[in-house]
Amino acid sequence: MGRLKGDGSDRSWFRLKSGGKSLILADHGIHTGTETGEADAFVRIGIHLHSRGVPVPRIFHEDTFSGMVFMQDLGDMNLQKTVGKENDSGTIKQLYENVITGLCRMWLEGARGFEPSWTFQTTHYDRQLILERECRYFVDAFLRGYQNLNIGFEHAAPDFYHLADRIHEFSYEGFMHRDFQSRNIMVNGPDIFFIDFQGGRLGPIQYDLASLLIDPYTALSQTLQGQLLKFCTDHLGKLIPISPERFQKGFHYCAIARNLQILGAFGFLSRVKKKVWFEKYIPQAMNTLKNNLNVYFKNDEFKLLKAVVKNC
Repeated sequence: MGRLKGDGSDRSWFRLKSGGKSLILADHGIHTGTETGEADAFVRIGIHLHSRGVPVPRIFHEDTFSGMVFMQDLGDMNLQKTVGKENDSGTIKQLYENVITGLCRMWLEGARGFEPSWTFQTTHYDRQLILERECRYFVDAFLRGYQNLNIGFEHAAPDFYHLADRIHEFSYEGFMHRDFQSRNIMVNGPDIFFIDFQGGRLGPIQYDLASLLIDPYTALSQTLQGQLLKFCTDHLGKLIPISPERFQKGFHYCAIARNLQILGAFGFLSRVKKKVWFEKYIPQAMNTLKNNLNVYFKNDEFKLLKAVVKNC
């Protein structure tokens, strides 16, 4: 049995080998409460997604009290590593298009028969979640906790409320992963798999696409992001009726929310969890936030938030 390197999570990961075969063991820790735990959500959502043909690892056995889940071994190559080793831009674009095709399937098929009771955080990505776990998290964990700035939620509160309202105004709802970034996408030969779906719930599907395209681990160019946004819009439009304009507006609002969450998480992980290797991605995430605020939101929209981040 070999221990695998973790990431931002407190879970432990192991590779079990025997007779030329291997499994992955995820140890979520003992769950003593009566409410749905992280391991419960991982198992229930994972089995559901697999049954709907979504590319996720097969779960072979679980004990949610102990937090132990045994699943398919997908190897060690994630999307971040794959992109880092690939020099051909056309190959990278095709790889992302394959990921987006699978993502669209997850949005639609994952929502069919999905039970909100399977979730362990909130049942939906709602207005309160945006305000507390995206916006306030950014203020408390990044601005105050990481940068030691004397800035409170109230400094940009009207913009945070505006962001939450606009996300839902332009939302297309489906099953959302909520942490759909390159380290949670495994590349196994020609196949692509999605992992770490235990935080999934119903919500605006554009959030996952934003998570993928503004991901600081891969730092895709603005040009490629635009091409992939169009590819997703066109592909999804073949599956369900959508307004391309509404979908893309929702994407840009979701990208701001996701960016706030990323910076909050990097601040928390670096300062509180002492996982300082996340710090190197903060400049990329901050540059993306500033660029998207200035390029896609003109005039006075997000004026307060722009002022807050101007000197970060």
